[in-house]
Amino acid sequence: MILHEARRYLQLQPNISPASTAFSKQITVVGDLHGKLDDLLTVFYKNGLPSRDNPYVFNGDFVDRGIHSIEVLLLLLSCMLVWQGAVFLNRGNHEDFNVNLRYGFLKEIMFKYTKQAAKIVQLTEELYSWLPFATLIDNKVFVVHGGVSSITDLKVIANIDRHQFVTVLQPPVHTGGYSANEWRQLVDLLWSDPRPQLGCRPNEMRGGGSFFGPDVTRAFLRRHKLDSIIRSHECKPDGFEFTHDGKVLTIFSASNYYDIGSNRGAYVKLVGPRLVPHTVMYVSTAQTRKATIQQRSGYIEHSALRELKQHIYARQTPLREEFKKHDPENTGSVSITEWCTIMENIVGLHVTWRILCPKIAHCDMMKGSVQYETTFEEYSLTNNFAQNGPSFLESLYKNKDSLETIFRIMDKDGSGLISMEEFKDACDLLSQHANTPMSADQAEELARSIDINKDGFIDFNEFLEAFRLVDKRPPSSALGNADDESSRCCNGIKPSDEADET
Repeated sequence: MILHEARRYLQLQPNISPASTAFSKQITVVGDLHGKLDDLLTVFYKNGLPSRDNPYVFNGDFVDRGIHSIEVLLLLLSCMLVWQGAVFLNRGNHEDFNVNLRYGFLKEIMFKYTKQAAKIVQLTEELYSWLPFATLIDNKVFVVHGGVSSITDLKVIANIDRHQFVTVLQPPVHTGGYSANEWRQLVDLLWSDPRPQLGCRPNEMRGGGSFFGPDVTRAFLRRHKLDSIIRSHECKPDGFEFTHDGKVLTIFSASNYYDIGSNRGAYVKLVGPRLVPHTVMYVSTAQTRKATIQQRSGYIEHSALRELKQHIYARQTPLREEFKKHDPENTGSVSITEWCTIMENIVGLHVTWRILCPKIAHCDMMKGSVQYETTFEEYSLTNNFAQNGPSFLESLYKNKDSLETIFRIMDKDGSGLISMEEFKDACDLLSQHANTPMSADQAEELARSIDINKDGFIDFNEFLEAFRLVDKRPPSSALGNADDESSRCCNGIKPSDEADET
C-alpha cells in the first residue's frame, strides 16, 4: 500500500522539487542514512517529526549497507505521504537496484519478504525511477545527492523524462527518448564529488560522475542565481564539511558508518530568510541500538503526541468554552463521544481521537466520560516555571523570530553551544527584565530539560525545540518577522579532501 501510494504521489512531482520556508522560516536537510534506522529516529527525536512548520529534505541513499533499509525507506515514504509538501525525497546513487545487488538491500528484501519479495522489488525499482533528482529551497539553495559538473543545466534536468532511468549506471536500452547529454547530467547529479582543484574531470574513483572544483561551483551558482549547494554522498568524520569557500556543504547522516566510533552523523537546519545553516552532530547511542521495535515505535509516538498536544494547547480557550457548553452542570466531565467531536471540530485535525483519548486526557471507560481539563494538564505540569503569569520561556517566546540572536548572546564564547553556566547567567539577567524571578536551581533544572541529549551543553536545535514546546498561541498570532542578520554557525569542522565511497 505504501509503495503504491508513494509511487502515485511521486509521479505528480517535478524533477526538481521546489521547497519554500515562507511559512516555516526554517527547513532541515538530512543526508545519507543507509538503512540506519537508529540515526533516523535520532534525527526525529532531536529535531521533531516533520510538519508544515518543520519541513525536511532527505537527500538520497536511504538504503543499502544498514540492516533496516526497508524500514527506513517505508518510514520516509510514509512521512512524505502524511506531510505532503513538507517532506521532500531526493534520489541518491543507491536508489538503484544495480547498486542494491552489491550493497545488500536486495538481499534484505529477499530475507524479510520471502513470498512477496519479487513484487516488492518490482514496485521499489519503479518507485526509484519517480524520485526527484534534487530540491531547490527558496530558489537559493540547491540540494542534490552527489553534485554538479561543468555541463549541469537545470533547465535540461527539469525537462528529462526521469521515469525511463530505472538505473542511472547505464543509459536506457529500450527507449530512445533521451539524449547522451541528459544521461550524463543525471550521472553527475548522483555520483559527483567536490575537489579543491580547479576544473571538472571524470570521477575515476567511483567510475561515474565528476570531480568538480570551486570554479565549477561558482559558475553553476552564478548561472542559476543560487547561493549554495548542499550535497551528501561522502562520509565525513563529523558528519558534515564545508568546501569551496563555504558554497558547498556535505551532509552525511549515518553515524558509525564503517564501525563504532568511525564517524558522527549530522543534519543541517537552514534558518531565517537568509537560510543560515546550523549543523547538528550526533552519534546513535548503545541504548538506541539495543532498543526493541516497540521501544523505537514509542519514540516516534511520543514525538507525534508532543506535536499534537502543542496544537491542542494552542487552542485551549475555544476548547474550554466548547467543553463547558456541553457541561451545563459544571461536573468537569463530558462523554467520550462529545470530547472526540469537540476535539476534531476545534483542533481541526482528522485523527483517531477515540484511540488517542486515553493518551491525552483522563478517561473513565466504564462511565464513558472524560475529565476535559486534563486535556491540558501535561503542559501545565511540564512547565514548572509558569507561576502567576507567563513563564520565563514564554516571555522569551514573544521574541520567537529573534531566537537566533538570543542564542548567540547566551553563547558568550561563540562556540555554538551554550554551557550550563552561560545559560544560568543569561537566565539571571533575562528574568530580571522579564519580571519573572527564577532561582539558580530553577535555571539549572530548565537548562537540563532543554539539553535533550544530556551532553551538558545546549545546541541551537535543542534551544529551538524548547520554544516549540511552550508555544501557547495559535500560529496566526505569531508575533514579529525579524530579519535574521546572523552569520553561519558551523562547529567542529574537520576538512578532508579524501573521498569515501558511499
